[in-house]
Amino acid sequence: MGSVVLLVGLAISLILAAITDVREGRVPNWLTFSLAGFGIAVNTIYQGWGGFLGSIEGIALGILCLIFFYIKGGMGAGDVKLLGAIGAVMGPHLVVYVFGFAAIFGGLYSLAMLFAQGGLQYTWDRLVLLLNTLRCSYQVVTPQSHQPKEPKLRYALVLGLGTVLTQTLVIYGLL
Repeated sequence: MGSVVLLVGLAISLILAAITDVREGRVPNWLTFSLAGFGIAVNTIYQGWGGFLGSIEGIALGILCLIFFYIKGGMGAGDVKLLGAIGAVMGPHLVVYVFGFAAIFGGLYSLAMLFAQGGLQYTWDRLVLLLNTLRCSYQVVTPQSHQPKEPKLRYALVLGLGTVLTQTLVIYGLL
């Protein structure tokens, strides 16, 4: 019963996170803190002290997985807190899988965004120009073309996909 409650709460929260991230470009604190509290409460009720500790460890490990990307400016704090909240629900063991699958989906998402916005062509043109100018003059010349705007990645989407894939593998006994 506890796992069903956790999965329903997690699914609703991830849908809300994805919608707000796409619309507003952020994952709100009320959502991440509510999900974390929900995960702690339900795991504690159904598993006792071990469930409480597992949720706390999941929060810490989830935050640890993404904090360095936040510090470097690669993602927002809401994404970091969201993975921590997912860890509160799923525990430390499964949050690592969510992180890994989300990283794969995030890389594919980034490539698709770059391709759609012409960023891959720009990167290729810059690389060719760099190699040609180094070969000819040992100087680097900046290209005249305008750099495309950096795509805004909505990481709540890929965290949701990573969570769904992880849960699917758990249900089928593959994790």
